[in-house]
Amino acid sequence: MLESIQDRERIIFRACSLCGSDNSNCPPGIYSQVPWIIKSCSKCGFTYMENVPTYPMLESQFAWEKTSLEENHKRLKSCPLLKRMSGVIKQFRRRILKRDKIGKWVKHYIQPGNILDVGCGTGHVLENLPENYHPYGIEISKNLAKLSRERVERRGGIIVHANAIDGITSFSQEFFSGILLSSFLEHESDPGKLLRTLYPVLRKDAGIIIKVPNYSSWNRKFRGSNWCGFRYPDHVNYFTPHTLNKLVQDCGYRIGRFNFIDYFPLSDNMWMLIQK
Repeated sequence: MLESIQDRERIIFRACSLCGSDNSNCPPGIYSQVPWIIKSCSKCGFTYMENVPTYPMLESQFAWEKTSLEENHKRLKSCPLLKRMSGVIKQFRRRILKRDKIGKWVKHYIQPGNILDVGCGTGHVLENLPENYHPYGIEISKNLAKLSRERVERRGGIIVHANAIDGITSFSQEFFSGILLSSFLEHESDPGKLLRTLYPVLRKDAGIIIKVPNYSSWNRKFRGSNWCGFRYPDHVNYFTPHTLNKLVQDCGYRIGRFNFIDYFPLSDNMWMLIQK
């Protein structure tokens, strides 16, 4: 995947994104996959990818629509039956059960007003929010930013094509009544800086809805390296309930909701509401 020496030079080697400890002398963990190095911090135990693509590489070469397609092909080849079963279950949930957990959380916990989706992808979530939410999005992929802009601008919304931290500077203080970090913090190379940058643009008592893979899930322990939460090089942070809780509180937020159901060990994902 890293096609040249120049590509390798554009990879960042980072310290632990939770406590800042340098683990460069520690050996790669068992879930590493050449050339990507996954380590567990020797100080705090947080699991993270040590070498990550730069933001410019995420715009095109490692854009989500490309890497996710490659990952799906790889999983279909290695576990065809399981992959197909997973696809059938997802379609059943979407079409028959019509589950929209993020939409329900938004209506329940976020006041109507300006709402920001960080890593908005194709803009599907923003497009389907009720009319009393004014949609804004940030997307680093050039192609996805274009798609989401076509959807969201029909509603008078705005899509910013940028990495998350730079994109947030486009907005004034106390601008948003809510922010979505759905399937995003696991992608961000500096999650602490991102959360601290978001703080000023939130109104008082505004909420952030977080969804991330649950590294403590029983499925991860059972399936090991075949766990669906491992995606190379897209997922660079692997949160447990403890480490996610520590991250948000270290960044000055209070937790509005995070109970056992939200990090149920049989689920591959965790949900959390944090507030200013």
